[in-house]
Amino acid sequence: MNWCLGASLAEWTELDNTVSLCALSRMGSGGKAVIQRSTCNVGLAALDGLVALIITVSAIVYSNYSLAGFHGLISRPINVVDAVFGLSFIVLWQYCFSVLQLYDRFATIPSRMAAILKGVLVMAVPVMFHLGFFHPRLLRFQTVILTVAALFAFEVDRIGFRELVVSWVASRNPQHILIIGSGRRAGKAWREIRTRYHSSTKVFGFVDDRDPSEMAPDIADRYLGRIDDLDELLLRLTADILIIAMPIQSCYPEMQRAVTMAEKVGVQVIYLQDIYATTHKNEQPNRQLFQELFPRHENYVMRLAVKRVVDIVLSALGLLLLSPLFVCVFVAVKMTSRGPAFFKQNRFGYRRRLFPMIKFRSMVIDAEQRMAALENANEAGGPIFKIKNDPRVTPLGRFLRSTSIDELPQLWNVLRGDMSLVGPRPMSVRDVSLFSEATLMRRFSVKPGITGLWQVNGRSHVGFDKWIELDVRYIEHWSLLLDMKILLQTVTTVLKRSGAA
Repeated sequence: MNWCLGASLAEWTELDNTVSLCALSRMGSGGKAVIQRSTCNVGLAALDGLVALIITVSAIVYSNYSLAGFHGLISRPINVVDAVFGLSFIVLWQYCFSVLQLYDRFATIPSRMAAILKGVLVMAVPVMFHLGFFHPRLLRFQTVILTVAALFAFEVDRIGFRELVVSWVASRNPQHILIIGSGRRAGKAWREIRTRYHSSTKVFGFVDDRDPSEMAPDIADRYLGRIDDLDELLLRLTADILIIAMPIQSCYPEMQRAVTMAEKVGVQVIYLQDIYATTHKNEQPNRQLFQELFPRHENYVMRLAVKRVVDIVLSALGLLLLSPLFVCVFVAVKMTSRGPAFFKQNRFGYRRRLFPMIKFRSMVIDAEQRMAALENANEAGGPIFKIKNDPRVTPLGRFLRSTSIDELPQLWNVLRGDMSLVGPRPMSVRDVSLFSEATLMRRFSVKPGITGLWQVNGRSHVGFDKWIELDVRYIEHWSLLLDMKILLQTVTTVLKRSGAA
């Protein structure tokens, strides 16, 4: 799941001293970031439309008031031509700003200011023509001045609002980064991240086969180990991005090893190109500072956004329709056993982020404390724990588990964005702590789900190796059609109670 990213060299005034990492801000944390960026742009476009409507109405109202006072303001009927012009103005305004790339989230503030100025001047032209042809008596000069001033003021304020929103979103979803390399490229990359993206990124450190004594002091202080240690580091750290900051020709074997390890666990890889390298004397510097190493479908972002929308709609609808059942189960759990009706447990989600997974409680309240005494009775292979007739499960809990009703509160986790309706099963801290291979971490490259291929292929009867195989198969072949198919099969599987615990 890697992104083809780039930045224009023209954006930077000191090309010899700076290697831009603006592409990092283009990388989202799964479906949530994609939706946040899409929602932000749609919201800004809607805000512009509202501003254009307010300004159009204000200009006409002000002109009418200037000519005939308050009486003229309330007595003048709505003109069809004015109404059509107002709607056309809004659409034209949106199109104008879109062409000027004002909705480009990665544009600099000066470029956005220039776009606003151009847009205001361009949009003043149709206003003047409209007033000249259809309202020759109105005070055109005052109206145009009011329109230009108001538009400029609104849009300047919008820039400040946008910067606050973008900063808030970025701080809530920081990108965790490992840098492969410790030389000049790595140092430039780290300094650029620290300067420009300190609130939206976190650099764990540097990985290189060089001795720390040969590195710059600030890099040596953040040295994590050799490339051969990368497997262990990827197991231990929740890295989102692996930046390879080494020259490709002289360090190709090391780079290839790092890419292979990252590919096994699904970590995004960016190769930091040497922008000074050219093959011909007159060749222009490469305008792509980042090069995608793994293939990516062009429509992936859209599909991921649609997946998140489906999750939100279906989870909200499910919570609403199933609310009577929730009340009944809540009361039943409280009446049949001591303790809370809901059970919360920290599970690892996307990129091994912990989140509190919610279920209806199906066990006694001290079930986790009793687990140590039951370890020898574990019937599951691998790191997972499972007993067919678990003595910790309550009588009501057995029914809830066999019908999967205990899983329904996870719809709230889906609505929050911690989980998806379909995906790998979220695993507990205990299970993940026993992982011994980095390849198992690949299941954390997507959001966990309430159901998945494991659910429709045996559920509790699936062994650990088969479980992981099904998770990886889903990750490699994921599509919206596959999600819909799994959801429909899940309903059939649950109704038949096949493979239930």
